[in-house]
Amino acid sequence: MSIILYTPTYYESPGTQARVDLVRKSLEIAGYKTVLISSHESQLQRIYHAFGESLLTLETVWKVMGELTSRLICKQKPKTTILFLDVSASVVPYLKKRGIKTILSIEDLTPEYKKYSLKASEKFYQILVRYADQADSVISSGYTLSKRLEHIGLKTIPVPVGLEPHVSIEEALVRPNPPIILHAGQLNMQRQMEVILDLADRYKLMVHDFGILADKLSHPNIEKYREPTPEKATLRGKRAHMGLIVEYKKTYSLNRLYFHSSLLQPMVTEGQGPWFEEASLLGINLYPLNAVEKIAKNYDRLVKECVEVQKRLAIPRIHKPLLRLLQ
Repeated sequence: MSIILYTPTYYESPGTQARVDLVRKSLEIAGYKTVLISSHESQLQRIYHAFGESLLTLETVWKVMGELTSRLICKQKPKTTILFLDVSASVVPYLKKRGIKTILSIEDLTPEYKKYSLKASEKFYQILVRYADQADSVISSGYTLSKRLEHIGLKTIPVPVGLEPHVSIEEALVRPNPPIILHAGQLNMQRQMEVILDLADRYKLMVHDFGILADKLSHPNIEKYREPTPEKATLRGKRAHMGLIVEYKKTYSLNRLYFHSSLLQPMVTEGQGPWFEEASLLGINLYPLNAVEKIAKNYDRLVKECVEVQKRLAIPRIHKPLLRLLQ
């Protein structure tokens, strides 16, 4: 059976791309054929960034998005479709009219991501719940997000992002000293720059050369990298001993938690947001910034702990709740 995967922000959102790719791999391991449809990205980006609060709170806009997108999907004559992103709920009623089994996957909440006003957020959530309730099933990218969605009136099944193991215990334990710290996120906050430069005075770092502040970062102990594909970025990043996360966004499914776990890298962190609770629910230990020396001294033991996390979060095992919905 062929399953259609649809997202309006595949190429514009690395986080969504990673989520979709991992779900797709789990489906194919389970024997399903998949077809990815990604369209209207430029139009949706304009709605998000320029007119989001004024347009995405209007049901007429949802109807237009849903009808246009359903035409693209129905050309494939699917029996089952998985829609990614909260605004993709707009497509649900049109697919259900045609008898297509529909699963909606919510990765984040647009009003929180784009900081809508309280009034606009309430309008958005009312439309979202009304449309999403018509799906056969609704899943979310994590446990904390499912709690938040239940609070706005939408029951969902948590299906965490998951990971593919990229480093074995044998590879991790022979990483040569001195230890290297990897920052794999975008550089968009001054606080990130301050933390990285402070650590660079004492340790070697690898930093993803991406974000509005990336050009301003320079230090003899910092190796900047930027690769054309996630696979090549992984090959570079696997040399690092531990991960660094400095994040203050209200985000629920922080993909870097899975990325560093896939590389068997203990994580030093600073910030706030639901992702801290998500890490705890996933069984991932997070350490404060001043724990670098402690991690280095206990490296073998802590990496072995990471192996158990890596096994638990690996696909397709972590996606079993979704696979059961398809049976």
